[in-house]
Amino acid sequence: MNTKAKGSNQERSLKKMLTERGFFVVRASGSGVDGVSPDLIALHTTKKFALECKARKDSLHFEKIKIEVMRGWEQTTGLPIYVAWKLPYKQWRFFPLSFLKETEKGYSLSKLEEETGMTLEELLK
Repeated sequence: MNTKAKGSNQERSLKKMLTERGFFVVRASGSGVDGVSPDLIALHTTKKFALECKARKDSLHFEKIKIEVMRGWEQTTGLPIYVAWKLPYKQWRFFPLSFLKETEKGYSLSKLEEETGMTLEELLK
C-alpha cells in the first residue's frame, strides 16, 4: 500500500473515532492538493475544530506557506486547527499550530515531541 493510501486510511479511521463520539465529521478529499483545506473538520454542539492529519514514523515538516494558510483559515473560520499525528503502533496525538517550531525552511514537530501532544480524550474535553 502506498503512503498516500495509508494516510487516507488513517484519516478515515480518525473520522470514524470522532463520529463514534458524536461528532459530525467532514473529510476534505484531496485536501493536501489545494493546500487550503484541513483534512478533517469535526463539528459538535460543544466543540468544533479542524485537523491536519499526518501518519508518519519520522518527524513532521511543513512549508511556511502551508502553516500561514492554515493560520489564515483559522482566523477566517474561527475553528482551531490541530495537527493530528499518528506514529505506527501508537495512538493519535494532537498539537495546536502554535506548538510547531519554526525552522529556516518552515515548521516542524520532532519525533521526540510526539508524546507531548494531547490524546483524543484530552482534545475532546
